[in-house]
Amino acid sequence: MTNLKNGTVARGASAGSRLRFLVLCLLTLLLLSCQQKADTPEAIVKKVIAAHGGAEKLRAVNGYLYLGQIQAAMADDQGKVWILYREPEQLRVIIRMTEGKEERLLLGDEGWRDNGRGFVKVDGPALAVMEFQAEHIDLPRHLVEKRYKVKKAEIQNEEKGETLILTDADGVETVVVVDPVRSVIRTVEREFDIAGQTVRMGVAYEDYRDVKGVQLPFRLLNFVNGQLVGRTDYQSVQINPPLPERVFERPE
Repeated sequence: MTNLKNGTVARGASAGSRLRFLVLCLLTLLLLSCQQKADTPEAIVKKVIAAHGGAEKLRAVNGYLYLGQIQAAMADDQGKVWILYREPEQLRVIIRMTEGKEERLLLGDEGWRDNGRGFVKVDGPALAVMEFQAEHIDLPRHLVEKRYKVKKAEIQNEEKGETLILTDADGVETVVVVDPVRSVIRTVEREFDIAGQTVRMGVAYEDYRDVKGVQLPFRLLNFVNGQLVGRTDYQSVQINPPLPERVFERPE
């Protein structure tokens, strides 16, 4: 009798263990399914848009005015920088350094540069870099407008965040790393062909702050091939500032 009872208890315990194991397996599969769904490129983009203020707020943005201090990492030089941006793809950058000045003007697919002797039209890599600057300034809104094909990079670094590859209508790729905690954009990189050499230029965003409901970085770090070349700290950032038309006048 004792053996029979013991056998019954053992069989009951075994059945209970199997049931708990099956429930655990089902819960694990459900959790993995949810994680995979949350980790799709589309889901990550939605999180980025929400983290930067949401689609409605971003759609209402048509321009920026940045004012800050710039420090060159490769030389003992510093100065002030003004960045004026207006849709569609109009960019004016004014840099006043101790050792000189520079201005850049982008109007759509045309660009000019002034190193103190007047604006000179540029093309090739110089123009491509201007286009990259204008694009990454307004990247969250461009994600709202679905300007890119988005996929996850094959190699991921969980500590740095999810890595996305954005491909525009011309086939140009931009690599974006998303902050793993806040889901804001952490870094943006693009490769350029300069004099037959592949050069990787990147920007890291730090010190995000709220400006009229939109999250914007107040510190930018510029990299070339992974090496820091400059740092910009912004004192003020305005959204949709009133800009005079002459700011974006086409040079004579």
